[in-house]
Amino acid sequence: MSDKNLKSKLIEWKENDWNIPEEVNKYELALELMDGLKSTDPILRDELSLSFLWTVIDEEMLSKSEVSNLLKLALSEEHLFHKLGSIEDDSVFNRSFTALIIGAMIGYHNDMLEEEEQAILSKTEVVEAFHKVMEYFKKERDVRGYVDVKGWAHSAAHTGDTLANFAVCIELDKEHMLEILEGIREKVTIDYYVYKNVEAERITSTIMYISKRDDINDEDIIEWIRSFNDLEQPKDNPQYHNFIENVKNFLRSMYFRFKVKGVDSEILNEIEKVLNKINERFNKFI
Repeated sequence: MSDKNLKSKLIEWKENDWNIPEEVNKYELALELMDGLKSTDPILRDELSLSFLWTVIDEEMLSKSEVSNLLKLALSEEHLFHKLGSIEDDSVFNRSFTALIIGAMIGYHNDMLEEEEQAILSKTEVVEAFHKVMEYFKKERDVRGYVDVKGWAHSAAHTGDTLANFAVCIELDKEHMLEILEGIREKVTIDYYVYKNVEAERITSTIMYISKRDDINDEDIIEWIRSFNDLEQPKDNPQYHNFIENVKNFLRSMYFRFKVKGVDSEILNEIEKVLNKINERFNKFI
């Protein structure tokens, strides 16, 4: 099927609440639409390919083995690791939207366990996926949000969404959660780009899920927050200003999210201390 005909069919099915004809092989189409995640056409990539993949996973239109095979493909050099390290080229769309699909599969797996259904993925598959997503998260350098004409790239936000699903996994333990926290600290303190498309809020959601886990206590979160005091600040501009803006925006997002959720005041106090230290040069003018 040509791209034009495929797009037309997808639009028709989406307008019909993804009521896809029985004769259509959902798995084969899912494999085809993994390539749609590479597209620079934001309609085909985001509104159609992503939406279809999300729907067939969430609505249980794929078998257990098909979801497992789709996860393997997503984690491959063809998708999540495709041209990883490239900056400001079109390969980011493939990686970033693949990260979202991985999150959808992990979320589906979590939901099935919560409903006491049969596990979709084995513990080995979940742990392997976690390590690969963390590797991707740490190495992805193209963190642009919205790209003119081509639409959302948003790799940091998308991976934040996926890590939020991993934060719920019963197959993962405290050490995995601490690894997520370390990865987030590294990603939100970059000095080569200023996040401006609510990346901080999306990533903060992951922190909230981690903080709810039984194997994570307030002191773990407080110790991690304190670690922001130990970061070496860039000496040159604009790197210094990029770094400061990213750190402050993230800590503020986290502060107000924790405050809304009514968490222990010690966590809020610790965030305030870190922010006040960063803002020391301005606070003296009060």
